[in-house]
Amino acid sequence: MNVSTHRRLLLGIVAAVAIGVGSATTPSSAAVPPETLAAVSATSLVQHPGKILAGNCFQCHGTNGINGQFDSLAGESATELYQELKEMQRKTDGDEAIMKVHALGYTDAQLQLIAAYFAAVTGR
Repeated sequence: MNVSTHRRLLLGIVAAVAIGVGSATTPSSAAVPPETLAAVSATSLVQHPGKILAGNCFQCHGTNGINGQFDSLAGESATELYQELKEMQRKTDGDEAIMKVHALGYTDAQLQLIAAYFAAVTGR
């Protein structure tokens, strides 16, 4: 990857992570552009922008979403993980209360990055 491509990728990632963070004028439902998600999926897991966001999940779902006390998340479909997180934001029953609190702490763009990170992890 040349320097120009790498720079565009990093700027896209920074913009994606920043969507909805600290700005009342930025809608929290803004999505990460597909080309940014595609570029993110090609990055190493160490550099993946969703990793630090997903760190909150490691306590219950295991480091990198593997071998935790609850469901493993590694290797799951990014689309399905994102949809499950969005559903958990809407839940009203007590069984998923802790997940509702966690899911509500992120913007849609951040949830997409978290889902993309876990989808990229292998080794279940």
